[in-house]
Amino acid sequence: MRWNGRDGNDDPTGVLPGWWWRGGDAVGYGRLLGLGSLLTSGLALAVLRPTPVHWSLLAAVVAVHLCVAWLSHALPRWTASEWALLVYPVLAMLGLALTTIAAPGLAGVMVGYFVLCFAYTGLFLPDRGALVLLVPALVTYIVSLHGFNAQLAVRTGFVAGVWLALAQLLNRMRRRQDVLVAQLQADAHIDPLTGLANRRGMARFLAEAEEGDVLVVFDLDHFKRVNDERGHAYGDHVLETFGHHLGRQLRTRDRAARSGGEEMVALLRCREQERCGKQLTQRLREAFGNEDLGVTFSAGLAVVTADRTVEETLGDADRALYRAKRAGRDQVWLAAGPHSGVADVPVWRHGRPAGFPVLVA
Repeated sequence: MRWNGRDGNDDPTGVLPGWWWRGGDAVGYGRLLGLGSLLTSGLALAVLRPTPVHWSLLAAVVAVHLCVAWLSHALPRWTASEWALLVYPVLAMLGLALTTIAAPGLAGVMVGYFVLCFAYTGLFLPDRGALVLLVPALVTYIVSLHGFNAQLAVRTGFVAGVWLALAQLLNRMRRRQDVLVAQLQADAHIDPLTGLANRRGMARFLAEAEEGDVLVVFDLDHFKRVNDERGHAYGDHVLETFGHHLGRQLRTRDRAARSGGEEMVALLRCREQERCGKQLTQRLREAFGNEDLGVTFSAGLAVVTADRTVEETLGDADRALYRAKRAGRDQVWLAAGPHSGVADVPVWRHGRPAGFPVLVA
């Protein structure tokens, strides 16, 4: 549970302004950690009224906290590394230790705040963060005790164990939640049968389409008849096999999804116009045909252009697909733009090239 993806416009507390969370939740809660130590010190001073109080030292503590808070807001990239977040609990504990020096009567109140520092470490820092924090924590804790003896040594060892146990527990919980969130995200965007993206995943990658990319819409021929004659289990096997081969034919930046039923969509980020679509569909036909499942596929190609939306281009590819199916199936057709003066044309039929586009009269 890292909570680092916040855009700075959403406040999980419902109290602080959006800019407070600039840099992510880990930074926002780090600022809260420092603010909390200041407020705790101020409240303890107001309620307990200890003497003596060295106000100049307290003023220096406040100035350092405010300076770090300002720098973390002005330079959010300085916390790009998780280890940089260590400054927040260290600063909070240092401020508490200096407060007990400036006002010795507050020592008993301040030491409890160390627990929050280790809780923050368990939630946001790497696995060994608590061990790294333990050294400055013990130093500042011992300073806050204003003396040290055997009894305090036992007490220090006990509280250090509690700190580490708390941080480790929260760290394990965070890692488990990270795994669960990743799995849920995958389940929400992946079709379990084919291993391709589902409609949610398709919407995400279609939003990234650029001019020159190629959209391909696939449909398995006579798939309803396959289900009726050979059963749904066999139909699922056909879909799984086709999805597997489609995924293997894609390059790193290409994407594919099962849009519904036996229909699948691919986005080819090749910028080679329709050529890469022709090559992919031909390779896919050969690989899928080698499975000897008795099923062929048809496909429609369309090139993304600046004057057409992705939805319109997808509609063009879908139109070309149905032209291919009406023309006899087991073929691929290329969709022409509405103002290109070129008709939708076949790219290949039954494994053989079908010629070149013909201008509309």
